[in-house]
Amino acid sequence: MEKQNISLSELNKKIKGIIQDNFFENTWIIAEIGEIKFNRNGHAYLELIEKDLNSDKIIAKASANIWSYTLRMLKPYFETTTGQELQAGLKIMVAVSVEFHELYGFSLNIRDIDPTYTLGDIERRRLEIIHRLEEEGVLEMNKELELPLVSQKIAIISSSTAAGYEDFIKQLEKNDYGFKFYTKLFPATMQGEKTEDSIIQALVRIYGYEDFFDLVVIIRGGGSRSDLMSFDNYNLAYYITQFPIPIIAGIGHEKDVSIVDMVCHTSVKTPTAVAEFLISELVDFEQQVDEYAETLNNFTEHVLDSENEHINTLSNRLVPLLQNRLSKETKHIELAGQKISLLSKSNISEFKQSLSQYQSGIVNICHVNIKILAKDLNRAIEKIEYRVKQNIFRQHKTLEYFENSARHFDPINVLKKGYSITKLNGKILLDASETSVNDTVETILYKGQLKSKVE
Repeated sequence: MEKQNISLSELNKKIKGIIQDNFFENTWIIAEIGEIKFNRNGHAYLELIEKDLNSDKIIAKASANIWSYTLRMLKPYFETTTGQELQAGLKIMVAVSVEFHELYGFSLNIRDIDPTYTLGDIERRRLEIIHRLEEEGVLEMNKELELPLVSQKIAIISSSTAAGYEDFIKQLEKNDYGFKFYTKLFPATMQGEKTEDSIIQALVRIYGYEDFFDLVVIIRGGGSRSDLMSFDNYNLAYYITQFPIPIIAGIGHEKDVSIVDMVCHTSVKTPTAVAEFLISELVDFEQQVDEYAETLNNFTEHVLDSENEHINTLSNRLVPLLQNRLSKETKHIELAGQKISLLSKSNISEFKQSLSQYQSGIVNICHVNIKILAKDLNRAIEKIEYRVKQNIFRQHKTLEYFENSARHFDPINVLKKGYSITKLNGKILLDASETSVNDTVETILYKGQLKSKVE
């Protein structure tokens, strides 16, 4: 029996007829843009995909197109409404005509688009990421890290050609306080599909210098809302929450807050604002050090004055007491001698023999009394000397403590930390506006001095 057969063109015509009979009106579908290309004739060619909600596996795929006359209306309408460009990764709701061509096969022709669905999907995904980070308990982890007292070693994640990066460096280098910063750029893509992987790889490289850097800053120049989509990414946000160094974000936007902004330790609007934040932190620290130094100096002076007054008071009390005691003992001896002399003269004849007998006894008694009084006096002097020495020793230790504290804030020790002193005509220079072109300034470092001309 001969097998029935038809040609390929006949089969394709049948398929085309079936599609035309069943899809004669536009159909609204939901899909994700897997790929989109714009050709020079103004047409757009897309690959639409659908993913499994649980596994993220692609379960459907179709080619689609937007002809130029339709694209000229749909693209501005979509981008103005959503603030996003038509690009891969977006979920869209579109009205399509289902078409089948005998030569080119199955395709979808996009006739209309609903931007409100995309807006809702973007916000839904954003809220899902935030909720997931909250459930995992990591949303605030980087914020819980303490900023160093002095942050001068900065790792920078940015594009080397970004205007925001140049503004950031210029702001740091030309700060009004002469603070010195060490900066190291770890280049990354800051826009588009590669942003996530590029920034994470930069963080991985920085992690190798964890013990060196004080802070990490992520900066970029301004851009459209669509440019920020890469910063509403779960993987990037999660990696930032786990990073052991505080991260400062200056992504360059005025209104929208990305998820990266939310998980970073600190978020400011622009790269310049990040530089101002770092400078202000050093200004606050320097003012705090000055306040502590002034407080310590005043306290030291107060303690020294108080102790000097105390020592003077003790000395003034001690001398009169000793003099009074010696005067009393001297008078007592003199009175005893006078009494003995009077008794001897009045009864010289009657008690001549008795006096001779008792003379030696009286002399011995006087010697014993004098020795006892002398011992008492010596003990009193030794106690007084011991107490005075103990008091002087305590005051000396107190003075050593404050001297060591004051030495800690000695300018030489401050210079060791990387600070410097700049002089103009022998005077310390505090304001760059006090200099003129061709002035010679002298910079004093911890080791050595430099002279330079103002340009």
